[in-house]
Amino acid sequence: MKKILFPTDLSDAANHAFIYALQLADKWNASITTIHVYQEMQIGDIHLPGSLYNFYQSMDLYSFENYRDSIPVLVELARAKGLEHVEVRHMLEQGEVVESILEAAQKEGTDLIVMGTTGARGLKEIFLGSVAGEVLENASCPVLAVPAKTEFDGKIDNIAYATSYKDEDVEAIKRLAGLLGSFHPQLHCVNVDLAHTEEITQQMDQFQDKVGATEVPISYKVLEGTDMKKALTDFLEAEKVDIIAMLTRKRSFVQELFNYSKTKMMAYHANTPVLALHI
Repeated sequence: MKKILFPTDLSDAANHAFIYALQLADKWNASITTIHVYQEMQIGDIHLPGSLYNFYQSMDLYSFENYRDSIPVLVELARAKGLEHVEVRHMLEQGEVVESILEAAQKEGTDLIVMGTTGARGLKEIFLGSVAGEVLENASCPVLAVPAKTEFDGKIDNIAYATSYKDEDVEAIKRLAGLLGSFHPQLHCVNVDLAHTEEITQQMDQFQDKVGATEVPISYKVLEGTDMKKALTDFLEAEKVDIIAMLTRKRSFVQELFNYSKTKMMAYHANTPVLALHI
């Protein structure tokens, strides 16, 4: 783990997530690249009064100055945490936000994307999503989405992994253990049994045998409930889980409309950071 990409919209929520990026970079001896994406105002051949035309022409300069002014804030955050030694460089890109972030991650050879999320509600999360949600689902590297109200003390003692007993979950768990093993956490592998059947518990036993030994200790638990989100969030609170990890896959529009991504759902609603893994 050598390179962390930190997308920022210059908000307080983003600055809050920067603490996670700093702590992880320090633990892994990694560098951080911050990226802020802005969109150019397209005025084309439209005739505008001189003052308004000058305003639109100055948008690029405004974006640069706004980003430039935010850099000392990030430097001060690092200094306040005693992490000013972490290597940080900055990028300002013009274009579509999600597309630019994903392209930067590919270009930079990013190992992990860390970004803040303020959440979304109701129809907005299904039809519009969020930048964090789209990056979670489409990035080729792991993505850590950090809720605005989460506090990070530099320790990761408990990690939860939500499994559906797929073969790719085995690989994801081993990758997760390698990724965060240096924190020496307890890994909780959980499945929510909405059907209340003995078969689900038997599947967990079989899945445990498939996973075998890993770099970190793993406990296996079947959670019962009628609502997956509530069962998971109750477990996260009871076990004081620091990060919940989930395997995410690209989904079609129809899938998104009728059964939107569980990873997105947790990122929007949970108060626990969500780590999206891609296999």
